[in-house]
Amino acid sequence: MITAPLPLDEDARLRALQQLDILDTGPEEAFDRIARLAAFAFEVPIALISLVDEDRQWFKSHHGLAACETPRSMSFCAHAVLSKCLLVVEDALDDERFFDNPLVTQAPNIRFYAGSPLRLADGQVVGTLCLIDTKPRAFDEAEGAMLADFARLVERELELRQQLIRARTAHERDRRSLAVSEARFRTVFEQTPIGKAVVDLDGRFLDVNQKFSEITGYDESELRKRTFASVTHPADIAADLALASELIAGRQVSYGIEKRYLRPDGTAVWVNLAVSLVRDVSGTPLHFIAAVQDIGGRKKSEEALRNYHVELEERVRERTAELRRSRDALQTITDNLPALIAMVDRNLCYQFNNEAFQSVFAADPATLRGRSLRESLGPELFEQMEPLFTRALAGERVTCDEVRYVADTERVWQATYIPAERDGKVTGFYVMSHDVTEQRRTEQRLRESALVDPLTGLANRRALQESLGELRAGGDPFALFFIDMDGFKAINDRYGHDTGDTLLKEVARRLTATVRTGDVVSRLGGDEFVVASHGVNDARTGERIAAAICREVSRPLVVAGRVIKTSASVGVVLTGAAGAAGAAGAASVALPAEAEGEALADDPLCLADAAMYEAKRAGRNTWRVASGA
Repeated sequence: MITAPLPLDEDARLRALQQLDILDTGPEEAFDRIARLAAFAFEVPIALISLVDEDRQWFKSHHGLAACETPRSMSFCAHAVLSKCLLVVEDALDDERFFDNPLVTQAPNIRFYAGSPLRLADGQVVGTLCLIDTKPRAFDEAEGAMLADFARLVERELELRQQLIRARTAHERDRRSLAVSEARFRTVFEQTPIGKAVVDLDGRFLDVNQKFSEITGYDESELRKRTFASVTHPADIAADLALASELIAGRQVSYGIEKRYLRPDGTAVWVNLAVSLVRDVSGTPLHFIAAVQDIGGRKKSEEALRNYHVELEERVRERTAELRRSRDALQTITDNLPALIAMVDRNLCYQFNNEAFQSVFAADPATLRGRSLRESLGPELFEQMEPLFTRALAGERVTCDEVRYVADTERVWQATYIPAERDGKVTGFYVMSHDVTEQRRTEQRLRESALVDPLTGLANRRALQESLGELRAGGDPFALFFIDMDGFKAINDRYGHDTGDTLLKEVARRLTATVRTGDVVSRLGGDEFVVASHGVNDARTGERIAAAICREVSRPLVVAGRVIKTSASVGVVLTGAAGAAGAAGAASVALPAEAEGEALADDPLCLADAAMYEAKRAGRNTWRVASGA
């Protein structure tokens, strides 16, 4: 008997099979009906829907066969999974792979076998729809095509199962998190001085705050009947929709845009719009969060300035004698604009400054004229900005989105440098700089709201704390596994941080593959990971999971041709009465004297941390179980 070797993508294949959550489930008529019809159509006594697990083949449907599983080592279906194509054995006694197979020489005495692979949407083959007869028979191409059609029916049922699991998981997660986050969100949403709106993926307003209603001129009930496109100026809709599509596609995390809303009376109001996309933990988009600031006054000032520049250039060409009067008019206008406005010559010296320079540089604008930018800005900022000055003098309009004129303050400016031309030659450039501090703060708050560790893609500390709060509030037992890498610092020191990061990402992958779907896998930081496994309330199960974690983490990793060996120490806490009792009979540890305080004894994360250190002291690459929290 020849046992089929493992496919090259076996780990990924097994993960895909586990994610179906179908192994060891009860009979389902949808699958049994397909097996019965296949047996009837091909006139065979046995038809099986076989799923090839790590050490066995398990039958989701077994028409004509009493057994519900057989060892993988003697499985015909394992060969079909390996080849990923139709496998036909017309007479097993004539095939060197199977002639001495116990399934051939003993019951069910297989002589004929035909198996069509069951392929998921991601291409992974998890099993077969197979036909079995106790006597040899021929199997032509048309029959093979018909068997493949039956297999597609099974695949469709598996896909429906995947969709149901995803929907059920998303619903349960949303249900648990909604109660915790709603009050917090509502407080921030209503009390912020910025217009806020929640918009669904079709563009309809789900919720708006009072400030947003004031800006757009629509009350909340009216906005809930509308889409954002219906209150947006027609000329701005395309750009907004394009950026929203970029968010949904994952090519951007957030975006900002200046656009116009149309009020009920038809007037337009300019706003600065910042949008982020909220996704669930699986990455599925849920809705948009929009933050809006009214910039109508600033836009009017910018328009006035642009119009004046056009007029100024025309008057300079016509009559040089009017330069002084034009300069005075420019000074009057720009002194009343909320922006830094200046003219710089080719020697990078100020020729004009508005009154706003007084508040930023604490200097009379008149004293700045003729002074070099290096002297005014300081050497460090000047060297940072000098490449932009060079481009402006070359005739290019350039913008720097983040300028800090005073290093020890939080104020951030957006500066634009516009070439000034006379008779076709660049004589210098204009400076227009706007304070964007509040905009940057808004963007920072959006970034800080992320719940995902950027290196591994796991939940971060904040997400873990929220999950633990939900688990404890739910009252159901759960287990907490505190995992610390053994010797990780030595690996970092020897091979470098890139190798260390690769190792951390691989450990994250292995942990996710080891525990159950729905368990929370998180990275606290550095080389510390935590797994929260709901429904685990006895020490035997906790120790089995901890052993699996140690075993998976200690498997060698090849990075850049080097074999990296590591291990992990695991501290385990079982919550709930049953968990505590179970822990007492297992390899449990007593809390150290300094860890017996009320706060630690009530905190499963601290208990798991203490148990992990006991595992370290026990020799590493092992686990210890603490009493329940």
